[in-house]
Amino acid sequence: MVICSFYNLLNSVLPNHTMSKITRDLLWKSIIEDLFEPFLYFFFNEFVNQIDFSREFDFLDKELQTLSIESDSKNRRADKLVKVWLKNGEEKWILIHTEVQGYSEEEFSLRVYNMYTRIRDKYGRPVAVLIIYTDDNSNFHPKEFREKCFGTTNILKFQTFKVLENPPEFFSNSENIFAQIMEIVWYELKKNKLSDENYLNVGKKIVWGLARKGLDNRTIFNVFEFIRHYVTFEKSEIFNKFSEEINSVLKIQEGMGIYELLKKHKEEEILEQGREQGREQGLEQGLELVFKVSQLYKNGISAEEIAKQLEVKLQIINKIIQKL
Repeated sequence: MVICSFYNLLNSVLPNHTMSKITRDLLWKSIIEDLFEPFLYFFFNEFVNQIDFSREFDFLDKELQTLSIESDSKNRRADKLVKVWLKNGEEKWILIHTEVQGYSEEEFSLRVYNMYTRIRDKYGRPVAVLIIYTDDNSNFHPKEFREKCFGTTNILKFQTFKVLENPPEFFSNSENIFAQIMEIVWYELKKNKLSDENYLNVGKKIVWGLARKGLDNRTIFNVFEFIRHYVTFEKSEIFNKFSEEINSVLKIQEGMGIYELLKKHKEEEILEQGREQGREQGLEQGLELVFKVSQLYKNGISAEEIAKQLEVKLQIINKIIQKL
């Protein structure tokens, strides 16, 4: 385990590496997978006691891709198809659809219905559907698909959660960590009504609230990285203050979950921009260097001795140690 954020540490030690903007649909997909158990307790509390949490969840991303569900790049969405096991040995499939950039769509309910029927027809499984709306349109909240034709009625009612309709007081009394995720999403919807400074104070309150919950290091890291890249500030110095606040709480964490997403995008951008060969290898070497330095420093080895052992400039070693 390494002290401080791997991602920020690499940015400071390897300044030539830049990262493309992490899209919110990918952030949503990652955080749902990272925190799927609290996610279930938050959205499926009525049924969660039936689930066997001793068995691993099966994220059926490949199965979902084979359905060729349309994706409009202008209206990004995050879809997850997950198989869970019940205590009685049965399996249940859950389709989670998050409208990442909420918008009004006349045919939205039909699109949900089509997704449902494609999964149902191909795999022969009943599917629980959850729609999370993150838009700021108070008049847009479809909850069912209904169609009639010459005496035949076709109805699909699905579970929904509209962030706009659930202000912070809805989340404040919850001990579920996913409530804090939804709270920061609500504040992000209201960012135009808050100054950067007020928004910063809100973020700090949530960050320290998470720290007091006694969560494991991996969970804390994943949540903080989601918040760090989900919120937007007009002033870069406010963003830096927010990152500093997170880093002050993030004493020790493991590079997993959301971090893997960030690392992947860093690599993809290097490839897309046609940077010279060896840059991607340099990123891996940088990660390895951070691990080695952290272990040696934790064991009481001086910076000078570490630089000598690893054959790395003392200036770089000191820079890493300053961040640890």
